[in-house]
Amino acid sequence: MDNYKLQVPSINGFKADYYFFQNPKIVNAHDYPPHLHDDIEIYVLIEGDASFMVEDKVFKLAPGDIVVSRPNEMHNCILNSDSVHIHNCFWIDPSCEFLFGELLTKGSDCNKLISPTSKDKELLFDIYKRLKTASEQGESLQQFYLILEMIDIITHSATKTTVRQSIPEVLTAILMEINKRFIEINSLKIFTDKYGISQSTLNRLFKKHLNTSPKTYLETKRLAYSRTLLCDGKTVFEACMLSGFPDYSNYIRLFKKHIGITPKQYQEKQKQK
Repeated sequence: MDNYKLQVPSINGFKADYYFFQNPKIVNAHDYPPHLHDDIEIYVLIEGDASFMVEDKVFKLAPGDIVVSRPNEMHNCILNSDSVHIHNCFWIDPSCEFLFGELLTKGSDCNKLISPTSKDKELLFDIYKRLKTASEQGESLQQFYLILEMIDIITHSATKTTVRQSIPEVLTAILMEINKRFIEINSLKIFTDKYGISQSTLNRLFKKHLNTSPKTYLETKRLAYSRTLLCDGKTVFEACMLSGFPDYSNYIRLFKKHIGITPKQYQEKQKQK
């Protein structure tokens, strides 16, 4: 006889916020602004012509595809043409490593874009439908069970994904370089010189494919890193300097503009979690 034992770490305050967007009306082509979260975001395309940016990758999506954005990763959804945009979106507290360790692992691009098998997509579509019903009826235990089942399928599908990018090679190279060197970059001219393009071309590439400017993209990368430093106990001034901001007052202004609170307020809020 085989004996088995399972010990699950405690899940303190499991929290998931989510919505199901099922409006069948045509939505005009546009890009949502790039942004950050403290939570794991799981975006699911149900129907539509959409791409999704996470950091230096832009993925062309097929119905049933899933994109996972880890905490502090810059991301946004891109509607490529006038079409319906039916989708689900989940924001889940990442504090339990037992549940989310594999999705949070750094260094792997395959678990950002997840394209489950046809069979798993069918299972997930059924889970979304049942989860919506359970949510409308306030069945908390059923909601918890279905979210865990969803995460299990997503996690197992993460290692089977083929990466499908939809941006020019030159922009991919620039994004990768910004992500590696954002602290030390003091002028965007290094990219126009290195890749032989004009400033207007650089701006146009970012606007067309990411719906942002090179300057805002660089600032958002620095803001994301400064949030990590604040969580690690650095002072606001240290977080500013170590993340590459040359001006302290401008850092405070940008942080409040993008995050909604000051760096100090953000740090205090994280201590209370």
